[in-house]
Amino acid sequence: MGIDIHSAITISAVLALLMGIGLSYVLRDYPVALRPSLRAWILGTLLQPVAWVLYSARGQVTDWIAIVLANALLGLSYALLVRGLRLFAGCPAANARVFAPVLLIALAAIMFTYAMPSMRWRTVSISALLAVQFANGSTSLLDRSRQLRRSDVLTMIAFALTAAVLLVRTLYEGLRSETLTSAFAPTPMQAAVFGIAAFLPVLSTFGFVLMCNDRLNQELVRQAMLDPLTGICNRRALVQAAERMLASARRHAHPVAALLVDADHFKRINDEHGHAAGDAALQAIVAALQLGLREEDLLGRLGGEEFVVLLPDADEAAARVAAERLRHSVESSPIAIEGSLISLRVSIGIAMALPGGDFSGLLRRADQALYCAKLAGRNCVVGPGDELPQVQPTPQQSASGYSASTTAQGAQ
Repeated sequence: MGIDIHSAITISAVLALLMGIGLSYVLRDYPVALRPSLRAWILGTLLQPVAWVLYSARGQVTDWIAIVLANALLGLSYALLVRGLRLFAGCPAANARVFAPVLLIALAAIMFTYAMPSMRWRTVSISALLAVQFANGSTSLLDRSRQLRRSDVLTMIAFALTAAVLLVRTLYEGLRSETLTSAFAPTPMQAAVFGIAAFLPVLSTFGFVLMCNDRLNQELVRQAMLDPLTGICNRRALVQAAERMLASARRHAHPVAALLVDADHFKRINDEHGHAAGDAALQAIVAALQLGLREEDLLGRLGGEEFVVLLPDADEAAARVAAERLRHSVESSPIAIEGSLISLRVSIGIAMALPGGDFSGLLRRADQALYCAKLAGRNCVVGPGDELPQVQPTPQQSASGYSASTTAQGAQ
């Protein structure tokens, strides 16, 4: 026994309505970044029951409503789903590509209802245009550079399966000798089309919600691995990345250097200018350090005013050059606080990874070198075997470890 078309339309309308209402209710629980894509999806989902109600009213209302408007609204609802996917994936808007099929669907409905009445060619043309829409939705998720997740694949399957069924319908109705006598004729092809239309809102919306939840989980993981003040790796992420880097270096017999960077007399900045100034100083130090790093280098905050820089494929000589570059970069990046320029200083200890050694041992040796740099007067670099700092503190450095120069007006 074939599927009843009116029942399939009713099921599709009810499911789409429930999905749209449910998503509208939880919209505010999602981050602002996800809301544009969710709004497009919700609007597209809520338009579907309206289109299906008009579609099922054939014979009771004018064909302009039951055929032209119903098909145009159905095409618009699917276009909004595609737009939601593209917004989620960060694809270009491409509004012409997304919404052009809606106009073509309306024109096809008008042409083959009034200008050249033909049930067959109206069915064929609208099915082909809807297939293009769903294929567009499925491929939009392939534009992302990151690896596809299972929720992405589930949503792609929902759209690709619908596109395939509509394409088969296009060929079937276009090539067979007989033609449909009614939009509600209980043929096997009609049953397949309206059957998948009944469950598309459930499968596609389920996949889309899973995609949004995956994005939330990714963001939570990312935030858990970043220092909230400076935006670089926190201690947890630093340790994990360091162990991976050291393991890779052991496999390929490559050197790894660690630089332990400490802000000189940082407590004085906090005490004299407040914690907001201290936060600004840490952010300025991180910005200066990042300017002197290679793309493959790793910068992380160990805690407080201490930072770690890991240099893969860097021997001791290269590590010293990098450390001096970073020290000079920080020294050349003063910050303005309360009308004064505060010149920042850092001390850096260098340690080289030992064969078979772990990160804790590497960090311990870097800390010993940093301690020597502090004893040597700060604002210098100390590496393995050094007895004296490579760079003496500058004469104009104040006893507090940083210099404050008034603005030009104050100096006058």
